[in-house]
Amino acid sequence: MQRRLLLNGDAGATEMKVPHDVVKASLNARDKSGRIDVRFGADMKTVIVSRRALLSVASPPRATEVRFLQYLDAFCEIAASGLGSKEAGGDVVMITANDVRRWRRAWQSSEMAGIRTAPRLMPPDAASSERAA
Repeated sequence: MQRRLLLNGDAGATEMKVPHDVVKASLNARDKSGRIDVRFGADMKTVIVSRRALLSVASPPRATEVRFLQYLDAFCEIAASGLGSKEAGGDVVMITANDVRRWRRAWQSSEMAGIRTAPRLMPPDAASSERAA
């Protein structure tokens, strides 16, 4: 199944669509780390999600298969945005807790930028009281 991701870097960055296909996703039950084989266009990447990254992606922290599958697109977005650290010539991307935190900050700041630039409407009572003053 092909999916599209919207990547938001800084608040001023432009949005970029990155199509990706998840080929295989699995969680290692012993060390609670995830592995995603994903295709970004013509490139095939292996994304390794650390246990701490899995714990950091949502609250309450859980390193379960359900949580891993629930945030599969988020981990692919982190890998596509270049926030993850590349290993083995760029074919393997490691997602750590720090990568998740940077991604969340970028995502939250882009949402806050949208809120700050949205027009603010004053209630009718406030507008009339400002004119009277």
